[in-house]
Amino acid sequence: MIFPVPSLLHPPSSSSSSSFSSPSSALDPRMAFTPFLFPRAADCSPLLGPSAFMPSLAFHPGALNHTMLPKLGLGRGPMTPADFLGAHVDPFRRSMEPEPDVQDDPKVELESKDLWDQFHGFGTEMVITKSGRRMFPPFKVKVTGLDKKSKYILLMDIVSVDDCRYKFHNGKWMVAGKADPEMPRRLYIHPDSPCTGEQWMQKVVTFHKLKLSNNISDKHGFVSIPVRC
Repeated sequence: MIFPVPSLLHPPSSSSSSSFSSPSSALDPRMAFTPFLFPRAADCSPLLGPSAFMPSLAFHPGALNHTMLPKLGLGRGPMTPADFLGAHVDPFRRSMEPEPDVQDDPKVELESKDLWDQFHGFGTEMVITKSGRRMFPPFKVKVTGLDKKSKYILLMDIVSVDDCRYKFHNGKWMVAGKADPEMPRRLYIHPDSPCTGEQWMQKVVTFHKLKLSNNISDKHGFVSIPVRC
């Protein structure tokens, strides 16, 4: 958009003999702003203005800085990360808040427990890779005691049974000192979360998509396990 200022944009007379160039000679007739006001990014970029296609980014009047030319309404002030994240985080945060008058007593029962006991007796092992590997036997549980109308988020965490480091010696694993401090673990969120208690309880909940990894910087949602051997 161009805002012409006739008194300033007229080219200098060719008969002028002054050794100094007039202020108007330094101005570009195509400029969009006068030399007395500095342009801002909000006045030039449509990305920083109000968007009709992203209603979640609509803010109440006065929430952001005013534009340089308020009468023309060309744009808004710079946005902060909180402005972008607030509309997307709040709905999930509200779903995690405890609901009033919820009567529940959650209980989880392991499916195929006999198979798990057999593997535990043999001392089964699993090779963990950075790309992630699925568990076997698959982790399946039956959930009871939930409020049918309330929504729940199921998360899974794996913790160490002790703080020791092990090594394989003479055909068995032996303690080889104290383990290093654990890094912050990542919780695995069941992909069906959140669901009502009735939906969780009507079928067996399976974590067959869960993968174990020793890569603490993984960005695929795997559960990272520190290697202690």
